[in-house]
Amino acid sequence: MNSLFQLDIPKRHAHCCHQGERLVPGMEMYSLLVETETETYLRRDFCLPCWSLLQNEQAWPPVNRGYWKSKIELKKIPPSSTRTEKALVLLRELLQAPTPSEEEIFVLCLFLAHARQLALRQELQKEGNTYYLYEVLGQEEFFTIKVCALSSLRTEELQRSLSNKI
Repeated sequence: MNSLFQLDIPKRHAHCCHQGERLVPGMEMYSLLVETETETYLRRDFCLPCWSLLQNEQAWPPVNRGYWKSKIELKKIPPSSTRTEKALVLLRELLQAPTPSEEEIFVLCLFLAHARQLALRQELQKEGNTYYLYEVLGQEEFFTIKVCALSSLRTEELQRSLSNKI
């Protein structure tokens, strides 16, 4: 049984969803996820003034929401070490595998978040499990991983396995 699930998060809009202001690199903004009746997610992006304006409305924020504040990165991706690049490639491969190793994926995400290649955007609960929604910084790529208890990880075995793959 595959316990991973993937959220299809749409890419960032080019304009604020409230008043249409262009969202440009270097600008801080808020992204809002709203779950639809068909269990898909709609993404709405807002500039800071519109977000503040909407905060004062009675029906705000909408039910079934998740949101985060971020800064639009410049298109230029900061140079990273070969090890982090390989770890990111390995993570993508593991996420596409027919039977992914939840523990390896979790440890890789912790490593990549520490290396500032990933940003934790949301913590989700589904069917009694905790999941993290991560964004690959500078690439607007999202994925969801299951959180594993650190105390139950087979540390030495995972270390050997991941170092052989990287």
